[in-house]
Amino acid sequence: MLKSLSKLASLFLLLLLSFIYTDKVFSSARENDPIMKDVIEYKKNHDIKPVEPKIHDDEIILGISGLVVNEKESYSNMKGDDKFDKTKIVYDNKLPKTTITKNFNYYITKGNKSAEKVAIIFKVSSMQNIDSLLSMISKTNVKVNFFIDGAILEKNVETAFSMVNLDCEIYNLGYDSKYTKNMISVTNNLIESITLKDANFCLNENKDDSVKKMCAKKKMYTISPSVINPNITELKKELDKGQMIVYDADDYDYSYFNLMINTITSRGYEIVGLSDLIKE
Repeated sequence: MLKSLSKLASLFLLLLLSFIYTDKVFSSARENDPIMKDVIEYKKNHDIKPVEPKIHDDEIILGISGLVVNEKESYSNMKGDDKFDKTKIVYDNKLPKTTITKNFNYYITKGNKSAEKVAIIFKVSSMQNIDSLLSMISKTNVKVNFFIDGAILEKNVETAFSMVNLDCEIYNLGYDSKYTKNMISVTNNLIESITLKDANFCLNENKDDSVKKMCAKKKMYTISPSVINPNITELKKELDKGQMIVYDADDYDYSYFNLMINTITSRGYEIVGLSDLIKE
């Protein structure tokens, strides 16, 4: 019995060593191939390094992912043609070292600053004048984000579907004007059944750490915008890449809606959903 086990172990070790040797031979041959040498040289000059986020205490402005050449896949793409071809280069995304993909413990104050994009957020605590707002949105080419109180959402599911049909995004504003551990999941489930997307943002303007902790446990990002209910003059002053602009829907003067949109877009900014803005 021991002899049989010893023979099997020896055979396994021999096979393992053979695989290791073969892999080294192939790796050496590949690295000395002129095509691979061209790929490596191309990588040196064309890798785009990620940009690290700006962090101050518990606040974060998102970093930006980089693009790096995948040497093996690029080489494999070109080997059949037996020549280097930059159109067949394969890139991989490379996240910043400090990434939010698995970290929900920061207050996000601005989104990705790699493009001239901003997000408009309306806080919905009642459905007063919401139909008028949706009518105005339907005449534009912008995507608006709604944070809706769960108690209001339960009674206005049809209106929420109208928001989705206008390509707007819907998120959780709590339940009866506050976030609670049990109701976060209830409201998220309702939102996700309507939008078929993750309801993964909490709105926390006052930086309530207890709410941030609750949201983090649900794997939700906490956003804490600094531009709140701005008039047109303030809006012009605060516009910036990655900015989030918050309005209380109940108090908003809808006669300024088109002027607000024109103020933003005339300065070259695209108005996008948080799912686009809050990503590295």
